[in-house]
Amino acid sequence: MDSIDNAQMDITPFRNIINEMYAKDTSRKIKSALHARKMQGKYMAATAPFGYKKDESDHNHLVIDEVTAPVVELIFSIAEEGVGLHTICNRLRKAKVIKPSFYKKEMFERYTDEEKMYDWDTAYVSKILHDPVYAGNLTVAERPTKTMRSKKRQYIPYAEREVIYGTHEPIIEQSRWNTVQKILESRPPVIGESSSGYDNIFRGVIKCADCGSAMLVKVEQKRKRNNVLDKTFYCCTKYRKFGKEGCSAHTIEARTVHEVVLADIQKHAGQALADRKAMVTDIAERLNLQLSADKEQQKKELRQCKQRVSEIENLYAKLYEDLTRELLTEKRFQMLSARYDSEQEELTAKIKELEKSAIADKEQLSSIEQFAEQISGYAGITELNFKIINQLIEKILVSEPVEVDGQKIQRLTIHYKFIGALETLE
Repeated sequence: MDSIDNAQMDITPFRNIINEMYAKDTSRKIKSALHARKMQGKYMAATAPFGYKKDESDHNHLVIDEVTAPVVELIFSIAEEGVGLHTICNRLRKAKVIKPSFYKKEMFERYTDEEKMYDWDTAYVSKILHDPVYAGNLTVAERPTKTMRSKKRQYIPYAEREVIYGTHEPIIEQSRWNTVQKILESRPPVIGESSSGYDNIFRGVIKCADCGSAMLVKVEQKRKRNNVLDKTFYCCTKYRKFGKEGCSAHTIEARTVHEVVLADIQKHAGQALADRKAMVTDIAERLNLQLSADKEQQKKELRQCKQRVSEIENLYAKLYEDLTRELLTEKRFQMLSARYDSEQEELTAKIKELEKSAIADKEQLSSIEQFAEQISGYAGITELNFKIINQLIEKILVSEPVEVDGQKIQRLTIHYKFIGALETLE
């Protein structure tokens, strides 16, 4: 018996090693299988995220929950105004919007916190606003475990997470979700904002035309004006930090920016409302898109190139036939085939270029139509707000003032979403 026990004790360490290897291998296979299913766009968590529910016919697919989805829509709508997380929570609390844990209580008979059912948490609101699931996408790994035995999880930043697109119906459109992400990322400082009450609706959008840095807001309280807008200036952040070694001031009055941008939006909105087709054509011509006769010429050239490639293929076949029948010498065959090879390569490259240009023009034209449709809804507006700016404008570039014919001129270039910059304003 002693010898048997000793033998078992001798092999115990090896058995433990084998068991450990087996467990690691099993863990690896399970993780690999789960990852493969996630890559197929399958939702693998036990419960659906707030705003969604699991499809009754497929538990790995998400469908919109009509009860909670409007709350998600409301949160994104408030975020588009550029307010902070605490403000969003306060608005939800004042509106008596029930927080997610209450719905879990209804489903699982737990989380009994009726007294705090409107007490929204900033961390949870932030999670909702950053989660790609609301744009119809799934993340593959948000917080994977570090090792098989450890319960600690590794945090992966939002920007580095692997995303599978178009896995389910979105609550928030992708373009709108992207806009909110930019709003969350860009909150530059404002000197004197808290005491002045100035609302910097251009934050994250207005930039220095020379160095590309954000324009900092300066509220000059000593300036004796009734309206805070007339006390406020924008200047280059890099200049503010490093002086002339960094950049030049690019100083511009806030009222000037407000008035110029409002007038430009009103102008384009009025054009879109009056004659959208004419506006689309005008913008397309400014952006040098191939339209009407030019497009027909492009199509004709593409057809001719493809036809010639087909002819060359037939010529190749005839050359080879002549060679096999000894109607053509090897030297002559090599010379002609090299000539056809060269021509075919040039035609293939030209076909790719024409097709790429046609696709790009089509996409750009679609973007112009989207812009015209979107901006037409702002015809007749009398003032701007943060939401309007972030829905319509990608960036505003402010140049350094220059003197022309004895007059001081400063240029603003508005880069609209979908179409970019149309003109430089003075």
